[in-house]
This record gives sequence, structure tokens and C-alpha cells, in this order.
Amino acid sequence: MVKKKTKFSSWHAPDVSLIGGLLVLLTFGVLMVYDSSVVASLDLDWGQYHFVVLQLIWVGLGLIGGLILFFLDYHRLRKLALPLFLFTFLLLVLVLLPTPFSNVVRGSKSWLSLPFNIPANIQPSELSKLALILYLAALFTHRSKAKAPKSKKPNFWSFIVPTLLVAGLVVLEPDYGTAAIVAALGFATFFFGGGSFWAILLALPMVLAGGLFLVLSDPSRLERLKAFFNPAEDPLGVSYQTKQILIALGSGGLFGLGIGESRQKYGYIPDISTDAVFAVIGEEFGFVGALAIVGLFMFIVYRGFLIARNAPDDFGRVLAASISTWVGLQVLINLGAVTNLIPLTGVPLPLISYGGSSLVVLLASFGILLNISRQTVRGKSGRRKQ
Repeated sequence: MVKKKTKFSSWHAPDVSLIGGLLVLLTFGVLMVYDSSVVASLDLDWGQYHFVVLQLIWVGLGLIGGLILFFLDYHRLRKLALPLFLFTFLLLVLVLLPTPFSNVVRGSKSWLSLPFNIPANIQPSELSKLALILYLAALFTHRSKAKAPKSKKPNFWSFIVPTLLVAGLVVLEPDYGTAAIVAALGFATFFFGGGSFWAILLALPMVLAGGLFLVLSDPSRLERLKAFFNPAEDPLGVSYQTKQILIALGSGGLFGLGIGESRQKYGYIPDISTDAVFAVIGEEFGFVGALAIVGLFMFIVYRGFLIARNAPDDFGRVLAASISTWVGLQVLINLGAVTNLIPLTGVPLPLISYGGSSLVVLLASFGILLNISRQTVRGKSGRRKQ
């Protein structure tokens, strides 16, 4: 009879493969922000490096936040979960109020200006994703297995109430794409925490029906929905951005036009360095290059779920699985929008799109994920379990 190797958890080296994948995507993202924004930056007389310099600042801040959370034992985040959730909830309320700090951009109240005349804005809805995951993961798991009743499962209302509260505030901004991600992350964290699959199946149609009602009751969103079903209906109006993105992706062919050779970045696609940056990737690097980027995202999500599987406790497992789901879901929504598989949502491509709040919060979340990877269960031989 072969004895099973004793499992144990101790501090060890982090997941180097995940770090490598993150650094490649982050470097590529900075390159693509410069490449896609240089024309718009020159048109605004801000100099060709304006947007990429700002992106590098956000990368630096995100790496600092990620390093802090990488070295801070993730178990300590239990005590911070509720305060962070309440603080984020307050910011989401504040962004909707007519204060000197709230900003309206293209009809959306998604931004807060920083005090003391700091030339930067923050987007509380991005922080709400991490805050909700942390809060629910702490709520659904126990500090030790000895204290965990075997039969107890997460209460449905304990997840649905905070999830709908946060998603509802984001809808009021309005930001339907981010609200959908917040709701999906609430469901995912509930599931990973041991929640009833049947409860999710019963609740999901009601949530989807509510989301559909919100879209149909908003004239601008309804127009986008019509453009999705028939992109040729109004090619110079509501369908314009979708048509131009598809032209960019199609003109890239198999191997692309070459780096820096995008034609659509010359004012044809609005927000090309944020929501539509993948169009430039497809145009300049072709189908092969775009597929490589998608493959790299899949690899990162895969490593994240490996970390979740080998996490030393339920809190780490739920956190790692939820963060990995977050990244994978946001990639799917962004790519689905730019390829016209779903309506345009305004969701950025993780680690690549231009923007501060999303990037900083994501890098901080990866710091947590890598911290969990330092404590994953290993075999008696000392090797990381694959």
C-alpha cells in the first residue's frame, strides 16, 4: 500500500509563471496605450507621450499597491473586508451626489475628483469589484476548519442583498457593463463559497430580466441593442464605433499590418485606447497576434484557478477563484463587445486598456493572488502541486 504524501502549507516562492505572464501583458499594454493614443494626444496638442506617461504613473501606483498586498498576509484582509466594503459603498453614493468632487463624463456619473487639486479622477465602481469579493469571501468562509459547521452553507440573502446594492448604485451612474460584472462576481463568489447552485439558477433569470428591463427602458442603450442586432442600420450614427472596430479587425488579416501601422487610430474609432484597444491589436498584429494575447489571458486565468485549488484554506480558495473569474469575465466581455458578439459595454481590457482605476485595482488584486500562491499547499517533496 502506497502512503499518500503529507500535505502542508508554508511560505514559499510565488507563482513565477503568473508573474511572467502579468509582466508581459503589462508591458504590452503600455506599448499599446502609446501606439493607440499618440494620434489623439497630438491632435489635442498634449504631446505624443501624454497618455502613456499617465499610464506609466498608474502602473507604478498599481505595482506599489500590488507589492504591499503581496507581502501582507492575505488572512489579515479579513478584518479589512467590511470597512473596505462600507467605504466603497460610501464612494458609490458620493459619486451620485452633486458635490464638488463628482464628475459627469458623457452623461455618466462614474468619477470622483481627488482633493487638493490633484489632477486625477478615481472610479469607485472599479474598487467595488474587489471590495465585494473580499467582503463575501470573508462572510462565506471561516477562520479555521475547527469552527466551521460541516452542514452550514452560505445564506442566499447574505450574498444577494450586498450584491444588488452595489450593482444597483453602479446602474444609477449609469454603467451597465460594470454593473453586470459586479453582479456576476457576487454570484461567482457565492458559488465558490459553497452556495446552493439551485439558488443561483432560480435567482439568475430574475436578475437577467431586471437587467433587460433597464436596458430596454434606456433609449441610448436600446439604440445600442438595435445596432448590435443590425450594425448596418445606422453606420454613421449609433453603429459607427462597432463598424469601425470591425474594419480594424478585418484589415489586420492573419499577421497584421505591422506595429504602429494602424489606420483606424487616426480618429476613426472613439475611445480607441480604452474600450477598443483590442481593435488596434487585431489590426497591427493580425489574427495570430490577437490570438496570442487571448492565449496569454487564458494562461493567467488558468494559473489563478490553480492557485485557488491549492490554497491553504477556504478564504484563500474563494478569493483566488473570484479574482480569476473577474479577470476572465472582463476579458470575455471586452472581446465580445469589440467583435460584436455582445453589445458595446464600455468595459476595459484588463492590464492593456488605458485607465487608472481599473489598472490600479487589478494590480492590487493580483498582489493578493500572488500572496495566496506563496502559501499554497505543497507535497511532502516540497514541490508545488500542479
